Amino acid sequence: MERSLARQFAASLDWWRDAGVDCDFVDEPHSWLESEESGDKAAAIERGVAALSEVKTPPPPSIGAEDLPDTLEAFRTWWLETDHPAIPRGRRRVGPRGVSGSELMVVAPMPEAEDGELLLSGRQGTLIANIALSIGFAPDKVYWASALPAHIALPDWELLGAQGLGTALAHHVALARPSRLLLMGSRLPSLLGHDASAAPERFTAAGNVPALATFAPERLLDHARQRARLWHRLLEWKACA
Repeated sequence: MERSLARQFAASLDWWRDAGVDCDFVDEPHSWLESEESGDKAAAIERGVAALSEVKTPPPPSIGAEDLPDTLEAFRTWWLETDHPAIPRGRRRVGPRGVSGSELMVVAPMPEAEDGELLLSGRQGTLIANIALSIGFAPDKVYWASALPAHIALPDWELLGAQGLGTALAHHVALARPSRLLLMGSRLPSLLGHDASAAPERFTAAGNVPALATFAPERLLDHARQRARLWHRLLEWKACA
């Protein structure tokens, strides 16, 4: 009887082997080489990673209104000298120009790369001066400013806004007291509280100051169609005075 069962078992194995099945399979994966010790190490590593992920890096200090000078002259000095992280050092810093109470304040994203003592002294500045003249504002009657004091590559506007750059810009506008504000940069309205998901064209005021937002000067220089579109918007904006 035992020999019969043995022969049947051997025959069964031969049948499966001839069919190409010579291994055992299970549904659940299993690491045959993993020792209990290595499993404990892996678990310890996972716990360590989880613990590190719970450690939150403190946010950088943010600019508050109480940190800013209360006169335009003092603000200009602070703008050029502050080492606050929301005001990147970048290249050479260039201050704003113009007088408080100007009919038009123009804010570009940053100085031109080649600027020296004078803000926006290159092709971008020439474009802005021509824009101002076309709607009746002499360049020497315009208050020229930039959202950043120095030219930097690829600024992280969202991070800078979270650190308080928008607070500084809003304070600058309040101290300059312009009759109108022209923001030349599609990311600038969000610094002044505009919904970042909304079109920049929907930005129409900074506090009580009528405002118009358009593309940055360097983009306008490269796109004639955008310049033409801006021209029509400026005429409508000026007509609403």
